Amino acid sequence: MRRMVLLLALVSSFAACSAVMDREQVDLCRRVLPALHPDGTELREIRLTPAPPGGGGIKIDYAAREPGAERQMHYAVCRFGARERGERLDLAELDTDNGPLGEARLLFLKRFWLASPDAPKDTPAAQATTPAAPEIPQQLAYAAQQGINAIVLAAIYGLLAIAYSLIYGLVGRIILSFGEIAVIGAYGAIGGVAAIVTFGFENPIGGFAMALVVAIVLSGLWSWFIGKSVIAPLHARHRVGQPILIATIAVALSIQEFLRLFQGARERWLPPLPIEPIALARADAFVVTITPMQIGIAAIAIAASLALLFVMARTSLGRQWRAFADDPVAAKLFGVSPAGILAATFILAGLSAGLAGWILAVYYGNVSFSMGTVLGLKALLAAIIGGIGRIEGALLGGILIGLVEAGWSAYFNIDMRDIVVFSLLVVMFVLRPGGLLGISGPHVRDV
Repeated sequence: MRRMVLLLALVSSFAACSAVMDREQVDLCRRVLPALHPDGTELREIRLTPAPPGGGGIKIDYAAREPGAERQMHYAVCRFGARERGERLDLAELDTDNGPLGEARLLFLKRFWLASPDAPKDTPAAQATTPAAPEIPQQLAYAAQQGINAIVLAAIYGLLAIAYSLIYGLVGRIILSFGEIAVIGAYGAIGGVAAIVTFGFENPIGGFAMALVVAIVLSGLWSWFIGKSVIAPLHARHRVGQPILIATIAVALSIQEFLRLFQGARERWLPPLPIEPIALARADAFVVTITPMQIGIAAIAIAASLALLFVMARTSLGRQWRAFADDPVAAKLFGVSPAGILAATFILAGLSAGLAGWILAVYYGNVSFSMGTVLGLKALLAAIIGGIGRIEGALLGGILIGLVEAGWSAYFNIDMRDIVVFSLLVVMFVLRPGGLLGISGPHVRDV
């Protein structure tokens, strides 16, 4: 328990706030779009998303048809000043598919466009007609939309939590580098899409499928290499878990620096797809929508989770994993190779983290070398709450964290969200140290 409390302190010290959309910031960002195109341009909003967890800002994907030209896809990313300094509605940065606006252009935009009383107040979202959908009460519609918004976060945290649970369930060790492995997968997904575009392949579904393959293969290979070269020697030499915990922090920092040097400090972006959202219900002007991307992500995450549960329950690999987790010495006597089962487990964990990275890249559309810390810590929190070492618990914890983040951000003070999320871990340690689906008392293994 004492080591878990120390781990909580470590987690809290590194935690950062993931981006959540502020309604007034969204309206301000939408008002910027007409200034980026000539007069008479037809604008239509395609997708509105926050930046990835830890990235900050609001991203709007939209279609623009300038006079005498064909419709083209664009995006704009608005970032604002610090909330604690009262600069919540101060546009600090504006990044577009044509590059970021310089300081002079941004100053002119704020002074002569946003501050002008003659600036158009209608946004692409306001100009769109309200689709036909069943009428439901306002509060129910708002709650339903927040539940839909939590789908992607739940998928990312759940899949990453599975990676933690696979390793901890086998050897009782926490590996703090799976967030960075997921970021490697996200970079691989963006690189896969770029390669497909370079070779002239225009099918978006095929492009995203290729990106998925690249993401999970890269993450799987990196996870296998880390397990073989770092974790396996330390696990064979030390019974306690502190050396492994410290080594994986070093591995995470090394991966971050490698990505910064190899990919650069700037965020990498994917071009948006012209995908229309599907209206599910409405309450006056408020429309509950879900995008085909959210449906696809939910289906892929569920299918991957069910496939992994089948592998662990019905295959020889799963039986060897359970045998080694219960009694390593006896499993070795019955022919289970410690090196082989550890390598296979790290590959499975890497594939799960790579899938989470792919979701991050294709849904949010961008990736940065530094976002792995927040992703990994939130996923570790999900694994612990669900019952670390249990795949079902990892999925349950990911869903719970996604719902809590989306719900708290929608109804309460956003600044308190991470405090509330990590407070759940404290409550869980007090009431049920083993997690929701784990054991009811402290575990005999050392962390």
